[in-house]
Amino acid sequence: MTDEAYDVVVVGAGAGGVAAAALLVKQGYRTLLVERAAQVGGRASTVDIDGFGINTGAQIFELGGANKELFDELGVPLRARRQAKPLVLRMGRRDIAMMSGPSGLLINKVAIPVIGALARRFGWFRPAEHQRLDDWLAQLNASPAARKLVRNLTSAMFAAEPADVCARVFFDYLTKKGGMNPYGAHPDGSIGPWSDLAEYFERAGGVLRLDSTVVRAEVGPSGLIESVVVADSSGSTTTVRTRCVVSNIGPVATGQLVPAAQWPEGYLESLAQQNYPGTLITINFATERPIPNLATLIFFGHTRRLAYASYVSGPSPRLAPAGRHLYCVTSTPHPASSGFDTDAEVRLLEQEAAAEFPEFATAQIISVAVCTGDWPGQRAIPGRDWPNATPIANLWNVGDGARPPLAAGLSGCVESARLVVAAVNEKVRLN
Repeated sequence: MTDEAYDVVVVGAGAGGVAAAALLVKQGYRTLLVERAAQVGGRASTVDIDGFGINTGAQIFELGGANKELFDELGVPLRARRQAKPLVLRMGRRDIAMMSGPSGLLINKVAIPVIGALARRFGWFRPAEHQRLDDWLAQLNASPAARKLVRNLTSAMFAAEPADVCARVFFDYLTKKGGMNPYGAHPDGSIGPWSDLAEYFERAGGVLRLDSTVVRAEVGPSGLIESVVVADSSGSTTTVRTRCVVSNIGPVATGQLVPAAQWPEGYLESLAQQNYPGTLITINFATERPIPNLATLIFFGHTRRLAYASYVSGPSPRLAPAGRHLYCVTSTPHPASSGFDTDAEVRLLEQEAAAEFPEFATAQIISVAVCTGDWPGQRAIPGRDWPNATPIANLWNVGDGARPPLAAGLSGCVESARLVVAAVNEKVRLN
C-alpha cells in the first residue's frame, strides 16, 4: 500500500543530502530525508566509542565559500570556529604555517593567486589536460622529496595517490582563486554542522527518518520514478510516492536502487568501470597529557604514508572525557583504491605516527578505521566525479561522487546540492 507522498525523497543524510534537503524544504517542497544510520552526517559524522566522540571521516569544516553561503541563506548559525593556527605543513623539523601569520598571507594572498592566474592565462607550468599527476612530476624531474610531499597532499585532500589524480585538477585546485578556504571545528565534532542543518530541516517542516533505508525505487510507465520503498530497522516497509529523488549514497549505489531493466543498456556497467573511490586509514588515539608537537592540524611533507595528524579534542574538548586528549593520524594506502595489504598499511602508519609522536607508543588506541569499499574515503577522487543527472530524468546524485569541477571537501558536496536543487526546480516547477 502507498502510505505517504512527498515532492522529493532525499536518500542519504551525508553532507550533500542534508544540504539538498535543507534547501528544498526552504523552497517549499515537502521533503523526506532517509538515512540508514542512527545519525546524520555520513562520512562527516561523529560517533561515540568508549566515551570518545570519533569523527567518521572528515576532520574539518570549511568556513567560507559554499558552506558559509548555505548557512547564511538558511539562517543557521555557523558554530564551527577557526583555530588560531589552523594548518601547519611539517617539513622534517620545520613547521610552515599555511593559513596564518606572514607565511600564510604570502601563500594564500600572493603566491597562489599569482601562480594560478599566470598559469591559466599563459599556460606556464600548467599540466596537459589529461595528464596524470605522477607523469607530470616525472616530466618535471621532481625530486624524491617533492614526490613525497605531493603524494601526501593528494592523500590529505583527495584520498588518493598521484597516479590516480589528474595533474591539471590538482594544479588548478591548489591555485584556484581565493586560495585555501579557512576551516574550523565544531564543538560537537564533524557531525555538528550537519546536525544543526538537520534540526533546521525538521523545524522548517521536513521529515527525517533515521535507521531507515530506501531499498528500491519504482519506475512508472513514463520512465520516471514514481515511488520508493523505505524499510525501517525492524524490516517494516513503506511505499512513498514522490515526484523526484535526490541520492547521496554514491552513483554506483544509486544505480542499484532501480531495476537493471529500467536503465539504458550498459549504464550500470559503465558506473562500475568508472568507479574511482579514494581510501583513507585513520587511527584515533588518546593520551593523558597533550602531545607538545601536535597542537593543530598538521600536513606532512617527508613521510611515506602519514599524510596528516590532528588534535581532535583541542578545538572540540567535549569529544574526549575529562583528563584525556583525542588525536588522529591518517594515511592513504598503496594502491589507493583496492588491492592493498590492510595490516601492512596500518603497521606502516603506526610506525610513522610513533616516529613523529613518541607519545603514540603508549597511547590508548580508540579505533582503526579503514574507509574503503562501500565506505570509501571519497566516493570519487576529485576530477573523476559523475554528473549530477542520471538517465532517469527525475533522479539526481549529490555528494562526493558528483561534485562540480575543482570542488572537493564538504563544500564540494554543498555545491553539488545547489546544482541539483536548481534541477529539481526546473523539473517540478515547470511540470
